[in-house]
Parts: sequence; C-alpha cells; structure tokens
Amino acid sequence: MSQISSCAQFLELVSEMKRLAIFGIGLICLVDFSSCGTTSFAPPPVTPELARMGKSQRGDIAILREGRALFVHRCIECHTLPAFWRYSVEDWPDIVNSMSHRANLKPAEREAIVAYILAVRAQQ
Repeated sequence: MSQISSCAQFLELVSEMKRLAIFGIGLICLVDFSSCGTTSFAPPPVTPELARMGKSQRGDIAILREGRALFVHRCIECHTLPAFWRYSVEDWPDIVNSMSHRANLKPAEREAIVAYILAVRAQQ
C-alpha cells in the first residue's frame, strides 16, 4: 500500500511541476512579447504642414499623398515598413531606387515615394 501511496504522491508532484512549468513558460512569453518593440509603424498622414516641408523637397500635397499611398501599399509587399529615421536623408533616394525595379515602380512613382519620405524626414 505504501508503494501505491508513494506512486500517487510522485504523480501528483509531477503534475504540479508540469503546471508550474507551463505557467512559467507562459509568463516568460508574455513578458518577452510585451517588451518587444515593433518594426512596423504607421507612416504619418499627409498634412498641410508636411506639404510645406515637401515643397522644399520636390513635392506638393498630391505628390506626397501618392508617395505615402505607394510607400504603404507597395513597399509592404516585400518587407515591413522601415522607420524613416533608420536611414539618412541622403540614403533614401538610393534605397528607393534600388528597390524600384523589384516593386515595378515607374520613375514618377519612385520620385513620389522619395518626396514623401524626405518631407517626413524634414519634419523629424
């Protein structure tokens, strides 16, 4: 009888350890996921202030709106949207140009994206 009792206690202990392990793993995952920064972000909308910034950077409000729409919808087809501050103002035209063939961007579309990005960067 004592062996059955010991076996039952052992199984109860193992069951409790499993519950604690699952709880611990869940807690670790929750903390890990909540502490992660996101690589995705919402690009700022085109506003009159942004359009004023864009005027000095080759853009009017219609071009900037087109550039934002293209940036949001075409760039995401291949990768997450990069944060504007991640690259310098000088680097952005080359970055967009290097990806334009893969994204099937026409020259005017490429220029609209660059104008939008540079206007946002001028605001930061």
